[in-house]
Amino acid sequence: MNEPRYTPEEFTRRSGNAKIDTELRRWLRSQAVPQRIGFIEALFPQNYRYALSLVRSSQLPIEEVTRLLQHWLTSASHNCSQGLIEGLIPMLGEARFWDIAAQTELTPAMADFLNYHSHGKLDRYKEAATSAGRQ
Repeated sequence: MNEPRYTPEEFTRRSGNAKIDTELRRWLRSQAVPQRIGFIEALFPQNYRYALSLVRSSQLPIEEVTRLLQHWLTSASHNCSQGLIEGLIPMLGEARFWDIAAQTELTPAMADFLNYHSHGKLDRYKEAATSAGRQ
């Protein structure tokens, strides 16, 4: 009886432009933070672009967005690296995003793709963090 109104499986092939997408966003904001995060995390492997758009519209606390970014940087496919950059920098700010990425243990493929899509920003932030640590 306490079934969720929507399931992530319903949105694996959606782009986010239909009326039901507006209803989903409204419904998701009405859920408790853990349910919002659970829904987004379940959707991410199937449709990361849509999941990132839900992160932006679901009014999550910045700490939770940071945690999601760290999780996805370590566990997601490198193919979503550009989506993470484009989707989360507007929420977190460029410096915070790259500080988090520089401090996270990345796979070599994820690090390469983040650098590629950012024209080397990950390496620059890692170098700056290393330089600051030496002083």
